[in-house]
Amino acid sequence: MALVMLAATPVRAETRMFSYDPISPDAKRLTGAGVTILFNQGLLGPGRPIKVLATGVPAEARLKDARQKDLGPDGLSAMEGVDTDVMLYEVDASAAQGKIYVRAFCAGSTRLWLSFSTIVIRRDLRIQAFGDDPKAAGKARLCGTLDFSYRGEWRLPKGRSAPDPMQDWTDSPQHPDTSY
Repeated sequence: MALVMLAATPVRAETRMFSYDPISPDAKRLTGAGVTILFNQGLLGPGRPIKVLATGVPAEARLKDARQKDLGPDGLSAMEGVDTDVMLYEVDASAAQGKIYVRAFCAGSTRLWLSFSTIVIRRDLRIQAFGDDPKAAGKARLCGTLDFSYRGEWRLPKGRSAPDPMQDWTDSPQHPDTSY
């Protein structure tokens, strides 16, 4: 009966926002105070990132779906030292501070792709940054592996889908707010 109820109910994505502190050298160098990820969490499966926000300054990169073939023949599996069981997104260079993210994360590139490990509460996050390779047309290169420790969840403002990461911290990593 419960399965019938679930099947009859439309699956709605819930918008959530987690913040992470940098722990790897690339993460510290490229993000300073860390990142905040705005994502949609469906009933089943991992969260799907929408935006990457700089935690310490007002800067955001909007994400769009990407395909591994955009990275070149055989996508991630053709590259050495990269995670292959990940979600892949491209930074929209035409939106918000997208161009700044491209330059900062992958100097010399005109496009930036980010792969994400699974986004789950209280779990650390790995983001790998890839840029188009100006020396090898049609192939991407790994620009950085950014490891983060889970910091906490932000309470989203009611009625707004675009939270302000510069507002007061509303939660502790040990007791995340789940009241929304």
